[in-house]
Amino acid sequence: MSLPNFLTFLRIFLIPTFATAYLYGHPALALAAFLGAGITDALDGWLARRSNQQTEFGSILDPAADKLLMLTSFGLLTYTSLMPLWALIIAVSREVFVVGGWVIRHMVTSSSKVVPSLLGKATTLAQVAAVSALLLGRQGVMPANAATWLLYAAILLTALSGLDYLYRGLKELQPRAVSR
Repeated sequence: MSLPNFLTFLRIFLIPTFATAYLYGHPALALAAFLGAGITDALDGWLARRSNQQTEFGSILDPAADKLLMLTSFGLLTYTSLMPLWALIIAVSREVFVVGGWVIRHMVTSSSKVVPSLLGKATTLAQVAAVSALLLGRQGVMPANAATWLLYAAILLTALSGLDYLYRGLKELQPRAVSR
């Protein structure tokens, strides 16, 4: 197994670690597991590109792990009232657009390659920062209003990237003009 794929599997393993620590009142462990997962997200793609170890399996597993991490963290933070329900709804809606679009694209083109956009990567970074800030705010380490503003920025990017993926997908599926 390649190191990038190992890091992606590690991120998947850290998700239930984060969730369990968070729900059972171990905020430092929850934060460490979440940050560890966020770091593996940054490292796995970078290493895959740098060492020419990009695979179709990794191109599907990596975004799936990202979605699982973010939806788990957003769901838990909403469940414990650290995040408003509307933020979770926007995040889930984006993922429905992205995954649904990928499925439709795959059915039409037979391509399963996942190509993340720069806006999508910025969204993931902003979401990791917002969740980290909310976890730090819960512990009194970060002012609550700063964490809230980071959350607003992350949700704005989430909505914009969802619309961007929708636009890009619709554009890609449009019939090509036949040249004569």
